[in-house]
Amino acid sequence: MSQIHFHSDFYEAIKNGNKIQTARVDEPAPQLGKGEAIFDDKPSIEIQITKVIHKRFEELTIEEIKKDGFDSKEELWSVLLGFYPDLKQTDHLMLIEFSTIKTD
Repeated sequence: MSQIHFHSDFYEAIKNGNKIQTARVDEPAPQLGKGEAIFDDKPSIEIQITKVIHKRFEELTIEEIKKDGFDSKEELWSVLLGFYPDLKQTDHLMLIEFSTIKTD
């Protein structure tokens, strides 16, 4: 089962299904299927990893940006630079699409 580490700021958005994608740089691709969203100071969340693709930031669609939980390309770019300060818009990103597995 693949584990994907997230910043705790994204916990609620993942838990409630508003964030269903993450963009990564220089990380190994997760396996499709059941996975786990892990956080430093929050409980983990079970997820289903459904798709992994690679594309340049400049090629992202507004639909992909919204899946990542952002309203604009500029907003996503700003957050990505916080994690990857040397990132260029022509660099390839790995987009990991997932859904939250509801457990009650």
